[in-house]
Amino acid sequence: MKKLYKYFHPELMISIIGILFVGGSAFIELYQIRLMAEIIDVGIANADFSIILNVGLKMVGLALLGLAFGIIGLIFPSQASNNFALRLREEVFSKIQTYSIKNMSEFQTSSLVTRLTNDINFLQRVVMMSLRMLVRAPVFLVSTVFLTYLTSPQLSLVMFAAVMALSLVFFFVVKQGFPRFMKLQEQIDKMNRKIQESLMNIRVIKSFVREEDENDAFKKENEDLYKASVHANILMTIMNPALMAAINLATIIVVYLSGYLIVDLGLIQIGDLLVFVNYLRFTMFSMLMITYVLMMLSRSKASLVRINEVLDTDADITSKDSAKLVENGKGHIVFEDVSFQYFKEAECVLSDINFEVKPGEHIGIIGSTGSGKSTLIHLLARLIDVSKGRILLDGVDIRDIDLKHLRSQFGFVPQHNVLFSGTVAENLKLGNKSASSKDLEKATKAADIYNYLIDEPDQFDSIVQQGGSNFSGGQKQRLAIARALVINPKILVLDDSTSALDAATEARVKESLKTMYSDITMINVAQKISSIIDSDKILVIDQGKIVGQGTHDQLLKNCHVYQEIYDSQMEKGGLE
Repeated sequence: MKKLYKYFHPELMISIIGILFVGGSAFIELYQIRLMAEIIDVGIANADFSIILNVGLKMVGLALLGLAFGIIGLIFPSQASNNFALRLREEVFSKIQTYSIKNMSEFQTSSLVTRLTNDINFLQRVVMMSLRMLVRAPVFLVSTVFLTYLTSPQLSLVMFAAVMALSLVFFFVVKQGFPRFMKLQEQIDKMNRKIQESLMNIRVIKSFVREEDENDAFKKENEDLYKASVHANILMTIMNPALMAAINLATIIVVYLSGYLIVDLGLIQIGDLLVFVNYLRFTMFSMLMITYVLMMLSRSKASLVRINEVLDTDADITSKDSAKLVENGKGHIVFEDVSFQYFKEAECVLSDINFEVKPGEHIGIIGSTGSGKSTLIHLLARLIDVSKGRILLDGVDIRDIDLKHLRSQFGFVPQHNVLFSGTVAENLKLGNKSASSKDLEKATKAADIYNYLIDEPDQFDSIVQQGGSNFSGGQKQRLAIARALVINPKILVLDDSTSALDAATEARVKESLKTMYSDITMINVAQKISSIIDSDKILVIDQGKIVGQGTHDQLLKNCHVYQEIYDSQMEKGGLE
């Protein structure tokens, strides 16, 4: 909890004010019980209506004051807990944004979603309950125990016995709570992951007629969550029966003994009995409140562990303190003896990669699936870092360049095109919010999507549904290319970004890029030779190594792997 104190610290003042009002409200309630005893023992016993009226009016005034104290004591803790959750959620989300691909592999997406929502929401409730109950309950407990002893030392022994018995029960509940709630949070992760996979892949599920199988799989996860929830929350069901049993048994004993104390000994009055029974209930319920908060704190420990795992995971790719800016860069790239492996014990995904891309040059990269093509361009933008060797951009090691500045040099079109909910214009301006309408027009014309957009009723203000589901695969690819061009990059990186385009459309896009963005260095990763056949240079990658470099004609003569790819594609229909 100490690590999270900095997110709560700005709310310390309003929390203290809230605590004071919560405590004041508790004292008012306790004092009203004493006034009830005065009405019974003095007003009613002496048939003095003036005392009954005066004390009654005082109780009404205290009730109104207690209402005001209670409202303020609710508003301030609510504000403090909400602001705490706001800061913590922003910090966790910002931390996740700094993660590299390797960092992200340590967490599942569904788990991160649960931590940002369920776990932080629970911590918010714990702060709220702590500011209220951990003040109100101890005030009641200490005050009522002390006041019952002053009222009747003999009867207070009954209360002490009930408190000790309940303490043992509640201690067991709190001790058993943490491992059960940790398991519950993990099961919530699994449920979220299942829901996320099913919703993201709904088209595949329907096309393979897998609805019933998915329902069965979801039912199993749901039942596991139900069992974990019951196993954890069953502890809470122990507390209420134990509390009521203790209250009722103690009340019976108190009433029985008070008859002897009132009638035979005259040590207490009837009003004192009423006060004692009410204080007894306040004491028991205050113990329940304290235990409930302790139970929530026990459960919050699971959430704290999960939140701290995110906050304590340092991004493995950051800018150096002495990071440089590459002024007037030309887009000159050099790979020198570059190797990469995800973990020290793992095999190298890329080994001894050496090549040069001159400014304005168009490079094609081809290879079989899993050969390391996408990994290579991820290294270029420092989405992951080299394990050995170095990559130079305009003569500077990219690890020495400011990270944001480095990535701003690239127009990156990923293999899996992602569009965000909003409008087409908002998506196109993702990397350049100040882009003009002319910039959007130029980029969309180069990506061969302009004519489609202007024929739409809302044109650039057309709505993009979640994930771009209202666009075809080819339209999403062309919008992604246009989005990369809007930032006016020095280097355009296409990761198999024309795979959904027909041959004619792909040819128009390539021609537009050459004429409208002729000064851009372009790296095109592709599965089809037709996509890179006219590149200035083609790199052939096989099993993480460059096995051929040159033009299409040169590789057909000198590179066996390239020849195999060419022959296989010719057999399937030729180079379109």
